[in-house]
Amino acid sequence: MISLRSLFKTKPDVEIARTLYGATILAARRPYFFTDCGVPDTPEGRFEMLALSAFLVLNRMKNLAGMAELSQIYFDVMFDDIDSNLRELGVGDISVGKKVKKLAQSFYGRIKSYEAGLSDETDNALRMAIDRDLLRGTAAERASIDKMVKYVRAEHDFLSRQDADSLASGRITFIELSDIFQ
Repeated sequence: MISLRSLFKTKPDVEIARTLYGATILAARRPYFFTDCGVPDTPEGRFEMLALSAFLVLNRMKNLAGMAELSQIYFDVMFDDIDSNLRELGVGDISVGKKVKKLAQSFYGRIKSYEAGLSDETDNALRMAIDRDLLRGTAAERASIDKMVKYVRAEHDFLSRQDADSLASGRITFIELSDIFQ
């Protein structure tokens, strides 16, 4: 017999994904990105920084055995949060679904761009993706693009050293920006 309580009880994997996502939000909102790296401090810029950070986490999970389900739950938690934030911003119920769908599609595009960028040893594809998506074509200075390329490479390497057991229990650590930028 199914109890009413079991219907509303949160599964452990959802709580783990929420914990990982919460850490991702904190990492994506570090002021340095907006004050020194050229990321626009706008709702779009904050979404783009979150998308980049979430990509790095999901990319790490993708490269670990047994993380497919947690990775999907993490994605779902992220877009549930985006849905809630849009509603809090006053986007009407009818429009929210369309906006979330559009953001999810753009996120999939970012994943492809950032994956291609990481596999390009010359960093040209990564530079183009950062300029187009993250810095939103704001006529970003080359120094801003270079800082973000350096960050993405360093964060990717840092996350690649985190083991599956840590992630599976909701523990994730992001690189200290002072370790990259002196």
